[in-house]
Amino acid sequence: MAFTQITVSGTYYQTDGVTPASGEVLFVASTTMQDSVTNAIVAPTRVTATLNGVGTFSVSLTATDDSTTEPTGVTYEVTERIVGSAENKYNIEVPENSPLGALNLADIAPVVAPVTGYSYATQSYVDSKVGASADSVGFTATAEILSTNVQDAIEEVRSKSKYTHTQESPATTWSITHNLRFRPNVTVVDTGDTVCIGDVDYTSDNALTVTFAQSFGGKAYLS
Repeated sequence: MAFTQITVSGTYYQTDGVTPASGEVLFVASTTMQDSVTNAIVAPTRVTATLNGVGTFSVSLTATDDSTTEPTGVTYEVTERIVGSAENKYNIEVPENSPLGALNLADIAPVVAPVTGYSYATQSYVDSKVGASADSVGFTATAEILSTNVQDAIEEVRSKSKYTHTQESPATTWSITHNLRFRPNVTVVDTGDTVCIGDVDYTSDNALTVTFAQSFGGKAYLS
């Protein structure tokens, strides 16, 4: 049988519960889905839905539990990037028997333990395939990545994809300019390395604030 397509929709409001929110909601399947009868494959491609003027979105997603879909237990990672709110992530199932082929995001209970598939290429595997060590393979430098070999370029990308902020003076609000050009995950610890929870507000792709119930100092790790 063919994959079932389900229309997934949702509506977001600002904190007053009346004003439509703006932003986007991203979906990506946790692994590749395959139809065991037709051998058709659905790759885990990211689907981005932008909220319209009334805070609503609608996208078509492949159902995760068709009778011939393998593997079972596939979910979609949902990333909510709503302006003025912290980035929120969770996983959902998309049932093929959804009424009228539609599903409202507000009616879905998040999945606690999603099935996720990962594929990693070790350095030794890459070296064996290219017939040379990664640090001897040339890389054409760019305005952002200055390294001239593949291994150094990889390390440079890793380095530029994370940022550590040190809050020397105790404060209830930490203002962080990271210049990563994306909205990173944030982990905060106090001076005793205890993880602390705060409200993250992404003011731009290069800056954010974290607000806490009480004043303290420590570090914020962004990646």
